[in-house]
Amino acid sequence: MAPEWALNLHITAKVDVYSYVVVILEIVKGIRLSNWVVDDDIQKLETELGRFVRIVKRKILCGDESWLEETVDSRLQDNYSKNQAKVLVEIGLSCVEEDRNKRPSMSTVVQALLDC
Repeated sequence: MAPEWALNLHITAKVDVYSYVVVILEIVKGIRLSNWVVDDDIQKLETELGRFVRIVKRKILCGDESWLEETVDSRLQDNYSKNQAKVLVEIGLSCVEEDRNKRPSMSTVVQALLDC
């Protein structure tokens, strides 16, 4: 659920972008990202999505090239397009920004998906 719903803020089309991409990330990762988990590193309750986004962004920023293989559902056993998976995750990360103004529009998301 987009933060706007939980915080009772003005609802825009950006909530659909957020929700749509959560489903895409769940398909890529192969798990439900809306579950709550306790992060042992920071001793705090957070959503699986929040932890996923934080870890993947950190790995990308640190130049950890294994982030993609660690992100994609292992049941695929490397039988997927690495370029398409990378684009899906990168789009996903941009669409789950807390600040709705930083999220792309749905038309931008769809065009990026069609292009890859």
